[in-house]
Amino acid sequence: MSKAAGFFLSLMLVVAGGLLLYKLLNNGSGQSQSGHETSSVDPNWTPQVKPAEYKTGEGEPWIREFELVDQQGEIFKSEDLKGKVWMTSFFFSSCPSTCVQQNREIQSLYEIWARKGIKFVSITCDAENDTPSRLHEYAQNFTTDVENWKFLSGDVGYINRIGSDRFLVPVGPRTHSDSFILVDKWGNVRGKYNWHETEEMKELNRQFVTLLQEEQEPAEWVEKREQLEAQIQQFVEQQENSEKGEADSSGNSDGENEQESNPAANEAID
Repeated sequence: MSKAAGFFLSLMLVVAGGLLLYKLLNNGSGQSQSGHETSSVDPNWTPQVKPAEYKTGEGEPWIREFELVDQQGEIFKSEDLKGKVWMTSFFFSSCPSTCVQQNREIQSLYEIWARKGIKFVSITCDAENDTPSRLHEYAQNFTTDVENWKFLSGDVGYINRIGSDRFLVPVGPRTHSDSFILVDKWGNVRGKYNWHETEEMKELNRQFVTLLQEEQEPAEWVEKREQLEAQIQQFVEQQENSEKGEADSSGNSDGENEQESNPAANEAID
């Protein structure tokens, strides 16, 4: 082979290699860092559920089961997870670093465990800004799977109560726990795991295995659940009795005031 032919062949190989590299990079640009394909967000998309329809928890002394709105703009009911092992956490989308890292950690768990049956639920603690429309876009940074990983919004006060009543963790405006909360097939909170702690994450993974294998609610947790339900019932009755007492007191006070302001009634009594 002549030197000119060899040079030409080498040049063609370099060009072909460059084109192949460009193609690979171009194909990869449509994927997120985790390898999930990202889909474009329809600018005209609107959620089915409107803010006026959000559940507020009014009239519920203690929240056990809850309803929020997911990233598809549809109603999510926690009771639909009965029979499933699931993990929940709190976040807000405008958090510049920590919440992103937290959701990346969840993403790692999701990629391993979702196919095995674990469900993931992420609840915003900044619902005024994290509307379903915002979460519809935000969620796609981590997953396009709307069945196994829910991003939820709703009424602000209601979400705060879900944190304190249902999961026994503090939740406030852009304020939340760093815990991943593990819930079993019967709705029991089986543990809280700080995602910053390596050993706690190892234990969480071990508990995933344990809870997936359970076919009956462990007797220990039946007892704990019944105790909790009894405590909640006692609390509810105390609240109802307190409200009734206040209503009766207010009624008596109003009657006395009316009598004092009605001279004709006073004369009739005399």
